[in-house]
Amino acid sequence: MRRTKLAAVAAVCGLAASLAACGPGREGEGFGTVAGAVGGGLIGNAVGGHGGSRVAATVIGAGVGGLLGNRIGAAMDDDARLRAEEAEYDALERGDEGRPYEWRSREYRGTVVVGPTYVRRDYERCRTFERRIFRPNGQVVVERGRSCRGPRGRWVPID
Repeated sequence: MRRTKLAAVAAVCGLAASLAACGPGREGEGFGTVAGAVGGGLIGNAVGGHGGSRVAATVIGAGVGGLLGNRIGAAMDDDARLRAEEAEYDALERGDEGRPYEWRSREYRGTVVVGPTYVRRDYERCRTFERRIFRPNGQVVVERGRSCRGPRGRWVPID
């Protein structure tokens, strides 16, 4: 049993290290990968049963957790995410159609442009939007969607 646990820990550490080696300039991805792999491995180990099935659950948990952590870490840091959400809320709530609402953090910047307001059943009002995220490496991420303001005043993504 002790040998099985040691193998599981070694597998998690090896998988986390290999997933974190994403290349230079991707610190958020590396940290997210390691944190996700360790967390996923611990969860997998806790629910994995006995013997070989526990090792398999640990490795699978580490892999899934590492991949999810990597994608989250790759997106943006917390400061950028907060600033983007504030700009998006402001644009959806009071924004002029077609006008870019800009936000900026230490490493990222972006814009949110909203479309016309329209009505949809069960919502106060709705708007289309386009967000652009300018990453430090020069890559631009463009996302389009629709949000509606519900009866409690929260904007929620639709479809």
